Amino acid sequence: MSATYNTSGATNLEGDVNKHDQPKRLTNRQTTNPVSDSSSLMMSDYWFLAGLILALFYVTDPFFWRLDKIGPTKHLPLIISVCGVLLSNVGTHVFNTRRLSVTHSWQVLKAGLPLILLGIWIVIGSLYTRKFNGIHNTFITVGLYMLFAFLAARIVIISPARASIVRTYLIAAATLGVFMVMRMATNYDGMNVNYHELEALIIPLAVYFALRPSGLKNTSSLKSNEKRYSQVLLVLFFLSAGLVFRKNTGFLVLLFTLMYIWIAEWRFRFSENITFRFWTIFWVFIVLISGVVAAGYFAQQQSLLPSGNPEYRMLTYDVAWNKFMSSPIWGTSFTGQATEKFTAYTISSAQGNLATHSDILDIAAQGGVIALSLWLWGYLRVARIGLRHALRGQRPRDDMRAAAHTLACMSVASIVVYAFNPILLQPAKSLLMWGQFGMLLGISLHFAKKNAVEAEPTGINATNTNSTTIELSHA
Repeated sequence: MSATYNTSGATNLEGDVNKHDQPKRLTNRQTTNPVSDSSSLMMSDYWFLAGLILALFYVTDPFFWRLDKIGPTKHLPLIISVCGVLLSNVGTHVFNTRRLSVTHSWQVLKAGLPLILLGIWIVIGSLYTRKFNGIHNTFITVGLYMLFAFLAARIVIISPARASIVRTYLIAAATLGVFMVMRMATNYDGMNVNYHELEALIIPLAVYFALRPSGLKNTSSLKSNEKRYSQVLLVLFFLSAGLVFRKNTGFLVLLFTLMYIWIAEWRFRFSENITFRFWTIFWVFIVLISGVVAAGYFAQQQSLLPSGNPEYRMLTYDVAWNKFMSSPIWGTSFTGQATEKFTAYTISSAQGNLATHSDILDIAAQGGVIALSLWLWGYLRVARIGLRHALRGQRPRDDMRAAAHTLACMSVASIVVYAFNPILLQPAKSLLMWGQFGMLLGISLHFAKKNAVEAEPTGINATNTNSTTIELSHA
């Protein structure tokens, strides 16, 4: 008995990135499957998401409850999300008959080994100085939340609803992001709220809506056009947030996000679609004119520009640099205080006890070259895995690959932000930042496993051309 199966038009996930996609037009983006590996959320997934969404609520703080500053509540999002990861692990051990749990654990440990070692080092150093030196203002938050990244990666790998987890988080972030941007832009409550230090969370959301498909096959329908237009508006909205922040880090993240979208998608669409080309040139022209006008206006109104507090920042940087130079190899092994008492300026916030306005300098001062090397090595390892398996190939993209690009942009933009701000010491913001990084790693490892399975020989005589024919013979 013989049978013939035709698999014409299959999409190659790897290889030459856009070799077969150049003739495609913009409308082809609407025909791709919007969700990969879609499944219903389970109870453990809801717990994990509940912690992240609660952290989003903390940083949004619509009612000025300041829950992220109160002792009993500031670590509650972490506790809830960790409970979700534990429940997911228990369920995997009990119900997964293939016993892939150990393999998944090793994948995460191997990929994140440098940052895991750094996180454990920070926690041990902080516990030591708390017990033997009586210092309670330690860096333990930095270490614990750094380790959370790999719990987030694990639940994304083992959960069948990984696509739904990531999509739900990004939609929740976008919903609260719209509120935050509108609150800053309108100042409707008269409180002059500025969500500074959240630039890397809000602005890169433009990547998600620029890359994700609409999921509608009938691209000529009115509903499909409305879907596309709404995504375009959301892209422009979150990009405009870079100006609404009125912070130097906001401008830097905006420029990086624009570069990311151009490299990942817009450069291809510019060459493929005449309409997109026209509107790109039009908006570049408008932005250039607006930039010249704004430069002339702000040159006359220096008070409207963000100063960045260079004098105070240089003072804190000088303190951290001197600590680094006093022990450049291993620093204080994270046994020092997380904040310093600054008396050169009158600072009402926290009675003048403030952190160095650079988490990277804090890592250097407290852990020396060894800590900096582990930090950089950890990021580079995850970046290599992400580029190889989740961020390359396959245009048009499905929803999960669009999410991977968004999380990658957020993760890199976070480095820009915490290079000039103390993000890692703030529980809610640190949870979101490391959670995003961990979900990116989880997606990348999932695609690595998927690609490896697809590359395994099947033992069937197959010849791949434009139309693949498989002959099965039965004696």
